[in-house]
Parts: sequence; structure tokens; C-alpha cells
Amino acid sequence: MTVKLIIDRQFRETPKAEDISILNDLRIRAMGQPGYISGETLVAVEDNKNLVVLSNWASIDDWQTWRDSEERSSLEAKLYPQLEGQAKVKVFMLGADSLREILTEVIHNAEVAA
Repeated sequence: MTVKLIIDRQFRETPKAEDISILNDLRIRAMGQPGYISGETLVAVEDNKNLVVLSNWASIDDWQTWRDSEERSSLEAKLYPQLEGQAKVKVFMLGADSLREILTEVIHNAEVAA
């Protein structure tokens, strides 16, 4: 089941070239990981210190393997001094996948009632 991630980073000041270089490195290395599908980096229009990465992974396990890797941890650690706090990561799945059991029950009940 595919998952979509939102990684929200608030920088102390406008990111510098070295910060962007680290983010690019993270993305390039993520692209080589099993299960990586796609990603993009967004900058908030009203606050250019707020960067959000959206990425798609084939499975939660693929994401967690990359998340927990030494390679990723090392790159993330280089960003920490420039951030207001920890990056906020939220993982989402398609509603149909999340609600599969409930939807199956609803369909079953509708068939029984018919």
C-alpha cells in the first residue's frame, strides 16, 4: 500500500545554499531507495523559512527503512542546527486503504439488506 509523506521543516532563517544542497542530497539519495516513487519540495509563499517535502513511497516499510538508515540520519543531522526544532513528519495512506475493513462491512451489510 502506497504512503504519502509530508516532512515539514521550519528553518531559523532563510535557507542558505548549503542547506539546499543537503536537502537535494537527501532527495537524490532517497530516489535510489527501494520503494521511492516521487517527491517534491515546496516553500511557503508567506514564509520562505518553511520548507515542506512531499514524497510517495510504495510502502510504509520502504519509507521506514530509509527513515531509519544511517545515511539519512547523517544528512538530517547536518540540518538540525539550522532548524527551529525537529522536522515534523506525517505519513498518510489512501482513505480506501485505511478504511478497507469498514467499507467491506458497509458493502456486506448493504448486500444482506437487499
